[in-house]
Amino acid sequence: MEVSGRGGDRASENLDPPSRCIVKETLRDFFLERLYGLLPASMLDWPGRISSVLFVSGCNFRCPYCHNPELVEPQEEGGFYWSELEAFLREREGWLDGVVITGGEPTLYQDLPELCRRLKRAGLGVKLDTNGSRPEVLRCLLEKGLVDFVAMDLKTSLERYPLVVRRPFPVDLLAKRISESIRLILEWGGEHEFRCTVAPGLVEEEDLKALAALAQGGKKLVLQAFRGEKTLDPDWRGREGYPPEKLWEWARRLSSYVPVEVRGV
Repeated sequence: MEVSGRGGDRASENLDPPSRCIVKETLRDFFLERLYGLLPASMLDWPGRISSVLFVSGCNFRCPYCHNPELVEPQEEGGFYWSELEAFLREREGWLDGVVITGGEPTLYQDLPELCRRLKRAGLGVKLDTNGSRPEVLRCLLEKGLVDFVAMDLKTSLERYPLVVRRPFPVDLLAKRISESIRLILEWGGEHEFRCTVAPGLVEEEDLKALAALAQGGKKLVLQAFRGEKTLDPDWRGREGYPPEKLWEWARRLSSYVPVEVRGV
């Protein structure tokens, strides 16, 4: 699929909520300026479904182990029109089950609700990957029925979040927003999972216990093995993760709170 070379406006890269949740509900074509790339088909990003994956550029966190460093800053080049994406999806009608919107952080993207609405209108399921820092956007999507699956990343215990996200956010405000997003997902009750990249030095067993307690009542907590092949912070490249045996042992201990799965080992 060809990607148009046009830049777009940058959304606020912080914790401020948008003034309102806008669903345009129009047939007019519009430019998806923050969409950096498209993976045509994946069987891994949405378990049990064949999905295309849309990558949204721009993130309000700076996690040192981020494996998509090219998506952290909003991209001035790239993007494409809805009509282009729609044509691509129509060519795959009948065997494509859904679309995963990931990043970066998709909830920074002001046209996310409208994009989700159009995907749903096209008969496709929508999965959202988010860091949970903007619960106002998440609430909008859930209340309007614009997503079918939410995967929320949990970085570490709430009081240690600044060590991971490396942004000057007030600790109390950040903790409040993460907790609110967890609550919204649990109360929604739709298909979801919470995920934690278990990075040595940033995530210890006590942090995982705190996260498991927050996610109690959820459908799944995923412990993702840290991999140092590609990271945002060069100092993290080549570092070793925890041994698989330790992750499995922690998963066993945490299972009293929430079902736990280990990935990436």
